[in-house]
Amino acid sequence: MTKQQKLVPVFVIVLLLAAVGYTLVPYRFANTIDCEAPLFGGDPKELTAPVEGLIRPFEDCPAKGRSRLTVAAFAALFFAAAGVALVGLKPTSSSCLAGRHGECREWWAAYMGGGAEAFSCQCDCHYEGAGTTNWSGPG
Repeated sequence: MTKQQKLVPVFVIVLLLAAVGYTLVPYRFANTIDCEAPLFGGDPKELTAPVEGLIRPFEDCPAKGRSRLTVAAFAALFFAAAGVALVGLKPTSSSCLAGRHGECREWWAAYMGGGAEAFSCQCDCHYEGAGTTNWSGPG
């Protein structure tokens, strides 16, 4: 596993927890009405509004809560998709692309090719002859 494949999931989990935390924080609607946390319904803590007609606590607090839930859900979806893309598109070093496999930055335990070496380079070009890769280099 590359260093990126180890660190990205941890970072994504922290961001997902932040998105859930965002839905657990009570909020104020229009700086006048205190509302419960969106994850718990977003009900108003106060039954009356200081200004009659403009603010309706029973309608406005849950609507704002649903909006916060939607923002957190899309943020979590974006973080998860970005994490999957970052892990799936592992970087290949410039030394590997140039064919200098002795200078590879990342090595992992594996059996590749005809030798029984303990570690192998992380380059995709080693799979070229096996026909089991997404290697898209020159033919």
